[in-house]
Amino acid sequence: MKTVKIFFAILILANMSCKNNAEKSEASSIQNNNNSNFDIEAATKIVEQRSKEFEDALKIGDSIAVGDIYTLDTKIIGAYSGRDNIVKEVYEMTRDSITGIKFRIINLWGNENIIIEDAYVEFFHSDGTPRGKGECLLVWKKEKDKWRIFRDVYKPEKK
Repeated sequence: MKTVKIFFAILILANMSCKNNAEKSEASSIQNNNNSNFDIEAATKIVEQRSKEFEDALKIGDSIAVGDIYTLDTKIIGAYSGRDNIVKEVYEMTRDSITGIKFRIINLWGNENIIIEDAYVEFFHSDGTPRGKGECLLVWKKEKDKWRIFRDVYKPEKK
């Protein structure tokens, strides 16, 4: 049962936010998919800032702040719906000492209403031990003048 909880906790964490820790050479892989109205630099800053807020909140076990990064009607595909459920799951994760996460943006595209992020994510126990990694796809939208995660999908790497 604890393994199932850890799996779902990792799934939620993976889908929360992404931070670009990539080198400049990797930044060139971020594209706007020919949408001339999409400001890739602005979108990258938005995603990086919200990801930093997520990482900081998780480190101190603030599940409410992590949940605030999601829209009220958020959905983690195949797992949970609604911000309240995410807050509960993040609380359980921090109780299990999953307090570290690192994201790397692979690609961003979108428009003034939506940002779609393709990213790679790693999860860590509070002692620094790796607990999981995989790919995620996040759909960001504006809610109450803040960019928040609306939909997310996570696929763990096979061991």
